[in-house]
Amino acid sequence: MTKKFTTKATPEKKKTRKRANSDNPLTLTNYQKQALIGLTLGDVSLEKATSNSNVRLRFDQSISIHSEYIYFLYDLFKDLTLSPPKSTNRKPDKRTGKIYNSLIFKTRMLPCFNYLWELFYINKVKTIPSNIGDLLTEVGLAFWIMDDGGSGSNGALNLHTDSYTLSEVNLLIEVLKRNFNINSRAQLKRPGQWIIVIPKKEVPKVVELTISHMHQSMLYKIGK
Repeated sequence: MTKKFTTKATPEKKKTRKRANSDNPLTLTNYQKQALIGLTLGDVSLEKATSNSNVRLRFDQSISIHSEYIYFLYDLFKDLTLSPPKSTNRKPDKRTGKIYNSLIFKTRMLPCFNYLWELFYINKVKTIPSNIGDLLTEVGLAFWIMDDGGSGSNGALNLHTDSYTLSEVNLLIEVLKRNFNINSRAQLKRPGQWIIVIPKKEVPKVVELTISHMHQSMLYKIGK
């Protein structure tokens, strides 16, 4: 009599999904830390799911004019993310009728970002750290300009600091002078909102300090 042998099907291994809120001891490079100071001064948002959760970063740029830049940022932080940039699907603006879509990516919620929240946020409001002069380097300045810089009148470079108070803007002006010998001034954009104006004669200093850290698509912000 011949014995029949049966084999049990091997159960498929379940794919383990990365946790969004993780205790993973990932660390930031020194370059990433310097870049993040400038980016946090600019448009990058910090998010927390709860008061006790780790922090994640949210990057959001216009799909029509800054898509190359958002992928440049993604390449810098992709090891800390879950997915590449995705396009929004927004409805037309009620005032203009135009559609303003963005490319957005977020990092994982990680302990290595928590220090930024402690530095920049008070009661969930972004503020300027009192020790920003110890934190802002040439790298940070370059990323701040890429995020928040723009061409002003008469060849000036504007930094759009609209969301900060006048005292915070004045602190940033002091830091630009002390750290980089760049002269600038505050200018009222609309009631309660100020921008920093770096006059044309000071822009060559900015170029020398920052051009090696800037993405090619953003060089227009420093007149290149």
